[in-house]
Amino acid sequence: MIILTAAALGVSAGQTRSAGVIALVAALIGMTFALAAITSPGPVSILAFVYAVLGYNGGLMLFVLGLYANQRLRRAMRVTH
Repeated sequence: MIILTAAALGVSAGQTRSAGVIALVAALIGMTFALAAITSPGPVSILAFVYAVLGYNGGLMLFVLGLYANQRLRRAMRVTH
């Protein structure tokens, strides 16, 4: 579930097409994990953080690949006279 949520964040941040927003969301993922680790009464799994980062990056890559595929399909559908 962590990977899917992070991937959704990556796609959503990519849709803004703003480098600042993409970096801010990435920083907020790290800050949220740090805050959860500080306030947690028990041990914290660093693996969950790794999954979140990988999911976020994967979501960004999926968005970029979708843009690329969309552009290729539009070129293919163009009718030349």
